[in-house]
Amino acid sequence: MKMNLLAAGVFALALAAPLGVYAQQGQPPPTQSYGHHTTPSEAKLQHRWMKRFGHLNLSGDQQQRVQSIIDQYSQTHPEGSPVDRNASHALRQQLMGVLNSDQQNQYREQMHEQHQRMQQRRAQTQQPGAQQPPDQQAPPDQQGPPNNQQPGPPPSATK
Repeated sequence: MKMNLLAAGVFALALAAPLGVYAQQGQPPPTQSYGHHTTPSEAKLQHRWMKRFGHLNLSGDQQQRVQSIIDQYSQTHPEGSPVDRNASHALRQQLMGVLNSDQQNQYREQMHEQHQRMQQRRAQTQQPGAQQPPDQQAPPDQQGPPNNQQPGPPPSATK
């Protein structure tokens, strides 16, 4: 009986040993973490900035300059590398330098409007019992009767 118990213990140890070795090996870091703590790919940067500049009617020359600046940035800050806030700030400044003053003003206005929309959404989701944002609700005359009342004549008008 003791021999069977001893054999079972040795067998269990033999099975568990590789798991312990595997657990001790370092896991490779994720290629992209949530919260943008790593540099995105060049393609993602191109897409992000062209989307931001999409309504500014960039000329062909401006588009090429934007792509060139992002290409240079991506070479010095490859995908998956830690985010360098100073370099990201410098990238934004270079890209803003491609725009003329009217485009810069229009871009700033778009970013300001987007920031306000995000703040409104955040405030609405923090309110207890929050429902749809006001811009997505039906007008008051199309919302239906208040307090679950049925439409029709008032109770005193019926016989």
